[in-house]
Amino acid sequence: MLTQSNNITSSSNNITSKVPVIDTLHTTSLFKDNLLTKKTDELQLHYTKYDYGVAAVLLLAFILFVWLFASNRKRLSQVIKAFYISRHSNQLGRDEISLGNRVSVFLSLLFVITGTLFIVQVADHYSYFFNVNRAILYFEISLIICFIYGIKMMVIRIFGYIFQKQKEAGDYAMMIFLFCNTLGLFLLPIVVCLAFVKDVSPLIFIYSGFGVSALFLCIRLLRGVIIGINSNSVSRFYLFLYLCTFEILPFVIMVKLFFQNVK
Repeated sequence: MLTQSNNITSSSNNITSKVPVIDTLHTTSLFKDNLLTKKTDELQLHYTKYDYGVAAVLLLAFILFVWLFASNRKRLSQVIKAFYISRHSNQLGRDEISLGNRVSVFLSLLFVITGTLFIVQVADHYSYFFNVNRAILYFEISLIICFIYGIKMMVIRIFGYIFQKQKEAGDYAMMIFLFCNTLGLFLLPIVVCLAFVKDVSPLIFIYSGFGVSALFLCIRLLRGVIIGINSNSVSRFYLFLYLCTFEILPFVIMVKLFFQNVK
C-alpha cells in the first residue's frame, strides 16, 4: 500500500511539474491597444443628473391617489362616472362641489399637482423656461391654474345670479369641477411616464396628454350644451357666445402658441 501511494504521489508531482506556471503580472493584456485612458486610480462616485423635486411631487401625487382609492373607492368611481353620465352627476349632489368634502379637496389638489407637473415637463422638453428655478416655476404655474379656475367658477356663479339661472350655472360649475378632478387622475400616468420612461420618445406622452385634455374638454363642452338645451329659458345665442369666448377660444390660443414655439 505504501508503495502504491508513493507511486501516485510521484506521478502527481511529475504532472504538476510539467504544467507551465504563467506569470499573470507580466502577461500581455487583451485590451492593451485601445483608446481608453485612465485618468485616476481613485474610486469616484457617479452622480445621475435627475430632478429629484419631480420625484417628490410624483410621490405626493401617488400618496393622494392611493389614499383616495383605498379609503373612498366608491366615491372615486362615482366622480369619474359622473363626468360623462348625467345620472351619476345627479347622485353626487351639491356636497361634492363644496370645499368641505375631503374627496373633492384631494382630487382638486391632485389635479393641480399633475396639471402643473405636465406643463413644467412640456416646458422643460422644449426649453421654454431656460435657467429658471423649477420650484418657483412650479409654484407660479400652480397659482395660475388655481386662479384661472377660481375666476371661471366665480364668473359662472355671477352670470347665473344676474340672469336668474342659478340651477343651470350650478350644474355647469359642477361639470367643470368634475372635469378637473377626473383629468387629474388621467394625467397622473402620463407625467409618471414622462419622468421615468427613457426608451420611448417624450413626444408620445406629450401629445397623449394634449389629446386627453382635448377629449375631456370636448366632453365638458358637450355636457354644457346639453345643460343649456335642456333648459328652455337659456338663450341658445348666449350659450354659444359663452362657450366660444370662455371655453374654446382660450384653448385654441394655447394650442396655436404651442405649435408656434415648437416650429
